[in-house]
Amino acid sequence: MSRSAARVTAAVVTSLALLGLGAGVAQAEPPSIWIIPGVDAGGLLSPTVGLPTAALNPVVGLLDALS
Repeated sequence: MSRSAARVTAAVVTSLALLGLGAGVAQAEPPSIWIIPGVDAGGLLSPTVGLPTAALNPVVGLLDALS
């Protein structure tokens, strides 16, 4: 009985440790957009990266409504 309890305890501790490692706070940095090697324009162009997705959202909504 003690051997099965030890296995269950080990499984629980391992799963909690893995969940604890994966539960960190995500921090998004501006994407690196290289103009030429050594010149990064990510800070300037990062607001425009999501523009195509934002522009296509109404089209996706329309296609979802039609399907």
